[in-house]
Amino acid sequence: MPRLLLSILLLSITALLLALQLGCSNARTESGHAPMPQPGTNVAAIPADTATRRTIEFRGVNLAHIHRRGLGYGSAASAREMDSLKAIGINWTAITPFGYQEGASAEQIMGFAASEAGDLDPSMGSDDLKAEIGLAHQRGIRVALKPHIWSHDFWDGSQWHGTVAQPTPQAHARWWRSYRAMILHYARLAQESGADLFCIGTELVMMTTTHPDEWRVLIADTRKVYRGPLTYAAHWDRELEDITFWDALDYIGITAYFPLNVPDTATVEQLAEAWRPHLERIERLANATNRPVLFMEAGYRPATGTFREPWKYEGGVLDYDAQRRAYEAMFRATTARPWFKGLFLWKAFTDPDRAARHGEDTGFTFRRKPAEGVVKKWFLGNGG
Repeated sequence: MPRLLLSILLLSITALLLALQLGCSNARTESGHAPMPQPGTNVAAIPADTATRRTIEFRGVNLAHIHRRGLGYGSAASAREMDSLKAIGINWTAITPFGYQEGASAEQIMGFAASEAGDLDPSMGSDDLKAEIGLAHQRGIRVALKPHIWSHDFWDGSQWHGTVAQPTPQAHARWWRSYRAMILHYARLAQESGADLFCIGTELVMMTTTHPDEWRVLIADTRKVYRGPLTYAAHWDRELEDITFWDALDYIGITAYFPLNVPDTATVEQLAEAWRPHLERIERLANATNRPVLFMEAGYRPATGTFREPWKYEGGVLDYDAQRRAYEAMFRATTARPWFKGLFLWKAFTDPDRAARHGEDTGFTFRRKPAEGVVKKWFLGNGG
């Protein structure tokens, strides 16, 4: 790559990193991975109303990297945060490296063109990811490696993961080669480091619904280099039922920002009841595919009405109790369902002190807020 172009790409990545920083099961197999789910009777056969509450198998959190040396993945700061998370019952963490592109219609992911080798993020390279996975395993915490796409135009809301698409078949082919290179890069890293679950994508709605055959090939290629279980994190609304390759994966993954259409003052009981149509919908999918379900992202901000549009990063008045009630209702509504294996909360940070200094008090994290008490109660087995 010409030196000038590389410099431009690095500057673009640095700007993205600054924006991200400011805003944003127990037994192991001999191979080091989580055991595959076993096929058997229909996973949704037991009516939810008669099912007993059960231990949540995946008690996870998305652990966001602070894009600064010494504060992010593999750092002493992250090790301390993992100790704190384990103390409240966390037994899984999702680690989220990013693939950066210049726009939603870009034709390649920076660092993953044919002539490139990845690791353009100066604050998070492959060695940092391996170190982070090692820190988790040392503490008995299992790891999901969950690569994300990020772009400049995601930040202002004009585009998002679901609108990633290219204008021509030729441009799509170039982007797909780049995406495939990124996923296989991280799949190899997952295998080498013993990661326990690998997620092949997140909310790429236009890609999964218009190019399903390419995803089947990618899944098959991923299994050649990574021997653990696979999932995909589907958008809760726009692609969940439209994906046709769930049978090729081990878990149905969902970014579970389901809207609960209740008033600001809704009680926990009202919020839990508002989950019912969403859970019935998921149950039908679990029934049809005979696949267990993971919420690969789930969480709420401490703001009024947070449960009506839980995907929003801003808006509303600071309201810790709204976040607390939303968390309590989510656990009450989901844990009795036999197809529900657990969730990865959105989110915690490798250095919560640094995150707090950048306005995360009204952000998605539950740490050091009343909602953390709810998480601890349910994750330590006292929620029922």
